[in-house]
Amino acid sequence: MDIHDISALFGISAKEAVRLEKGHINHTFLVTSQTGERYVLQSLNREVFHSPEAVMLNTSQIESALADEKSVSVPCFLRHDSKNCAESDGSTWRMYPYAESGKCEDIPYTIGFSYGRFMRSINAVPMKLSPVIEDFHNYSAYVEKLKAAAPSDAIPEVLEKLGHELAEIFADVPKRNIHGDAKADNIVIGKPCTVIDLDTAMNGYAALDYGDMVRSSDKGDTEALTRGFAEGLDGMLTDREVQSLYYGVLWCTGELAVRYLTDVYAENRYFSGKSREQCCERAESLMKQLRDFMSMKSDFETIIKNAF
Repeated sequence: MDIHDISALFGISAKEAVRLEKGHINHTFLVTSQTGERYVLQSLNREVFHSPEAVMLNTSQIESALADEKSVSVPCFLRHDSKNCAESDGSTWRMYPYAESGKCEDIPYTIGFSYGRFMRSINAVPMKLSPVIEDFHNYSAYVEKLKAAAPSDAIPEVLEKLGHELAEIFADVPKRNIHGDAKADNIVIGKPCTVIDLDTAMNGYAALDYGDMVRSSDKGDTEALTRGFAEGLDGMLTDREVQSLYYGVLWCTGELAVRYLTDVYAENRYFSGKSREQCCERAESLMKQLRDFMSMKSDFETIIKNAF
């Protein structure tokens, strides 16, 4: 694999390519062209995304849905033979201009607004996103994998109880198109901000995007994040969806704890770049965060009520 040859498939003559280590799934390079422009070049991990074509069809639909949106943007993928990806050496590659980060006065609010407006945009047009990862955000399925991998006395009871509670809470909550991996650092601050890492955009609960956003941010940011999220959505959520938002925080935090704890015991680890010791430390950190969030229920309910 020669990165220069891959870049050329998209019409870019590469001067330099640097491997970016951030991220757990795809191989990512920062490419600088001969004329100085910077691009992101990625190969999709086929072990995670069994149908790269479905991933890129989803991203194409999202790109179209946000084409006229002024307050938030998404990556604009370069074309190869009229497609937004290219096949080479048995891998699926895609490339898009690097989004330069900027400054803003209220980053938490801006992150919340960007995800809210993104969700509003991808639900404002008829669009059916394909499910690209089986059982993604299926809390019960992750718990079953943990049970299969770990001794019974190694599974925190709070994680099993949470699964039963979530099943009841979300039984009557409608689903819609969501980002699916709405971490705070998947927003590139700018004018407009750019929402990146669209690979897991699928049908799901709005509370999951809210939960991931809050989980991955500082505790003190919750009020501004929530206010921004609400203003970006501009009244789109149903009352039942708003009522479920707090539980999305518990879901995303507990789910990630389950996944890291599973990797402590599993032979084939999802977070392959981390040692078992690192997975154990991360699971313990997430368990503490989960318990903190559980103790803050009334605070969250007040924040959400005030914002929505």
